[in-house]
Amino acid sequence: MTLRRYIAITPARDEEEFLPAMIASMVSQTVLPARWILIDDGSKDRTAEIVDEAARRYPWIEPKHLQPERARLPGGESVIMRFLPREVWQDADFIVRFDSDMKFERDYIERLLAEFERDPKLGIASGTLIEPFNGEWKLSVLPSYHTRGPSKVYSRRCFEAIGGLEPGVGWDSIDEAKAMMHGFRTQSFRDIVAYHCRLNGSALGMLRSRFSQGRTCYYIGYSPIFASARAFGFFHHRPYLVGTALFLAGFWSGYAYRLPQVADRALIKWIRRQQMRRLTFRQSVWQ
Repeated sequence: MTLRRYIAITPARDEEEFLPAMIASMVSQTVLPARWILIDDGSKDRTAEIVDEAARRYPWIEPKHLQPERARLPGGESVIMRFLPREVWQDADFIVRFDSDMKFERDYIERLLAEFERDPKLGIASGTLIEPFNGEWKLSVLPSYHTRGPSKVYSRRCFEAIGGLEPGVGWDSIDEAKAMMHGFRTQSFRDIVAYHCRLNGSALGMLRSRFSQGRTCYYIGYSPIFASARAFGFFHHRPYLVGTALFLAGFWSGYAYRLPQVADRALIKWIRRQQMRRLTFRQSVWQ
């Protein structure tokens, strides 16, 4: 088995609490990156200082700094793609994208890269995340085809095929759908785990998060029938009826305000076709 060359990239905005543990995890990996682009995304705390100190100690860490007062899309993907032109990743075998509030064991990346060696069709991989919930650490189990946004590894062929990462909301579902549409597999591995120190969506709050999820599904181009079916699934999760109503409000408000959707109309058609196959109990890429 040959573990090949990879580059890593991480955006960090006001992450002085979690970034040191993330850096400690990266520098202790059994397989180190050829380069790790560590972005201070306009932080107002000590993040910039922590980034620069790490770069002084480890020459393969490349610090990048952005101004705090600027227009900024939700999420970090527009920032990431700003520092990932083709010439940066074209000679790498893999692109590793991590959030700055992660921590993981020394062989975490090595084990993920090994999965690509075992499966040439694997395009995107992640570990399974352990996240804080009600004062405890809990394993966040999702369908195996869903790779987790805070921790993603892309093969270069897949990254090239999907055209990089989509700026804005829904990027971590769009990249999966594009990968599958191009014939790649996506998978999160239950036996490879990492700690995500901030619960996904916790920055928004649960109620705002439900509305945001609905708006994201609109942006991605979900079938209204499939989105409605998904909304009713929230009946089993707090805040129950309110969460369901907020999800639907987020989704349908996109139509009411004629908000833009992802520009790739072929992708939307493909997503809706797979969703209808799933609703009618036929074979789909999500089964």
